[in-house]
Amino acid sequence: MFSLAVATSSQILAAGSVAAQEVVPTTAATEDAHPQWQLLSRAQMQLKTLNFDLSFVQIKGNQLATYRWLHGLVDNTDPSQNIELERLILQDGVGTETIRRNDRVYYTVPGAPTTVTINHYIRELPSLFFLSVPELQRLYDAVQGSSIAISGRTAQLIRLSARSTGRYDYWVWLDAQTGFPLRIDTVAQNNQVLERWVVVHLQVKPEFPADLTDLITAPLPEQPLQIQRSAVAESTVQLKWLPDGYQAVEQPGTVLTRSSQLLASWLLSDGMHQISVFVQPASHMGDQLLRDGATTILVRSGEQYDVTVIGPILPELAQQIASSIE
Repeated sequence: MFSLAVATSSQILAAGSVAAQEVVPTTAATEDAHPQWQLLSRAQMQLKTLNFDLSFVQIKGNQLATYRWLHGLVDNTDPSQNIELERLILQDGVGTETIRRNDRVYYTVPGAPTTVTINHYIRELPSLFFLSVPELQRLYDAVQGSSIAISGRTAQLIRLSARSTGRYDYWVWLDAQTGFPLRIDTVAQNNQVLERWVVVHLQVKPEFPADLTDLITAPLPEQPLQIQRSAVAESTVQLKWLPDGYQAVEQPGTVLTRSSQLLASWLLSDGMHQISVFVQPASHMGDQLLRDGATTILVRSGEQYDVTVIGPILPELAQQIASSIE
């Protein structure tokens, strides 16, 4: 059993966030023409095939949240009957508990019905580990950086640089022994760290995690909840431009906005990120720009309508999207 205790939250928030020292990169990795993609592929495989109990801290500005993430596999003689289980639990107070059983993801809140969606991973986890390598290569260039020591373990840096403007870069540190991700920085073009995801405890176990046993036979609903959509009147407002790599996708349910009247809305996705765009009657409150970690929230106020753009993109890209609506 591999066990790792990484750092305290105060150490994470300190400059650099790791006790780092340069070490010599392994020669095995440098012998391959594309070791960076092999390392990322290995990390993805480990997260899907191993039993583990992991705690991580998510940092956005001055906000810090701690989660526990459990993963386990139940093998059957018939591989098609194998069960993959995950549990994501907010450790800071009472909140939503997220469960995944194969391709069903459940959101449970005390005192409320369980909501079920269809997905092969929990969206609150770092999406770059659940997008295939060819899809990542379409969006990013990868460069292998130096190794550092994180709490006594060698961690290999992989820098993912966006291939088009508007997206953020990612700096990913992978444990050299297990391949598990230890830290992910979401980085702006000026190398400013907007968000940080850091593992603070990790146990990889040969046996199935005991805290997932109850989910094997738990009576969870199988069909996604059919959310009643609000009627949206026909509108002549159109979105004339999409960022490189993005396309409009079907929205999963009711759109919640500050106003009950919605003239138009779009959900844009590049397979890894999602951007929500809303058009509502003019409020005449003026333009607004807010940042929540890597998430941009832009409200562009016009004479006839307001445009709201929300997503993990640069403010300049949000402005371009809003400007394209006619």
